[in-house]
Amino acid sequence: MAMKYLSVFFVLTIMLVTVSCDSLDNFDTDPDPLITAEIADSQDYNLVTPIYGMQVSIDNGVNRGTQDILDILDRRAEQFLDCQFVEGSELGFEDFMLNNGTIVPPLSDLRVYVVPKRYRCDVPGTSVCNGTYFGGVDIVTVAETDFPGCDVFLPWKHELGHRYGMDANHTNQSDFQSCIGDASCDIDNIFD
Repeated sequence: MAMKYLSVFFVLTIMLVTVSCDSLDNFDTDPDPLITAEIADSQDYNLVTPIYGMQVSIDNGVNRGTQDILDILDRRAEQFLDCQFVEGSELGFEDFMLNNGTIVPPLSDLRVYVVPKRYRCDVPGTSVCNGTYFGGVDIVTVAETDFPGCDVFLPWKHELGHRYGMDANHTNQSDFQSCIGDASCDIDNIFD
């Protein structure tokens, strides 16, 4: 009998180890209401990150402290830029021209709407999102993850990738993958 329980425990442990945070995030069966570009644009962006000066609005229900959120957004933006571009993190302070001629303004022009969890969205291929880049209004909506052991704001670098030239349909995602795909879960924290 003990062998049966041990084998079940072993199988469950293997399943937990091999599941990514993105998959774990899909366990949320009750996403927040729809967030559109208009809803994101109507928020009060009264907070500013200390390094890049990104304008931030934090929705009720987000668990992290305000300063922690602002620091994480700056730190991960810096990591993304240092990884993705030869110009590095200094690129976030200036206009940047993409290969197609589009000018991306400095990060101080970007607005970031932080919400507590996944939300309904109107994006081709999915109806629930944990991050969205609204290019027409230069706003990123990003959800804080509440799953223990996983990085917070999992899609943040991914959405920055969209701002800096990753196609909406992800056809050129491989050009960005090494700089947007570092979200992780710590198995020790999951069991704690």
